[in-house]
Amino acid sequence: MNEVVVDTNVLVYCFDGKLDLRGLLDNSLQENFSLVTIKKCMDELLVIKRQDVHNFFLFYGIKIVDFNAGKNTDDTLLEYCTSKKCLLFTEDKKLKNKANEIGIKTLSLDGRSVRISDK
Repeated sequence: MNEVVVDTNVLVYCFDGKLDLRGLLDNSLQENFSLVTIKKCMDELLVIKRQDVHNFFLFYGIKIVDFNAGKNTDDTLLEYCTSKKCLLFTEDKKLKNKANEIGIKTLSLDGRSVRISDK
């Protein structure tokens, strides 16, 4: 089973656009997956005052991992994905490029579907 690590920006898009996170991934990935985010992303959501964060995480079964590499959020995401060999779901172009350079497969939104990198 693949872990899909969800970045803050994708979570915000799902809140604001009322996108069905699991439905998007079910339609794009042809395998079982679990949803994960790091605690730093959860903290960012709370800072930008997303009131329904906990219900959203419960509804989609998103596990919060307290993985702190002592770095900024992007570097922590990259280190977690590298260590666990998981997919990174982000809309951050700079982060996506870094991830692809080091061999992390990425997912990104493409309208109301998901694009998968070939790395």
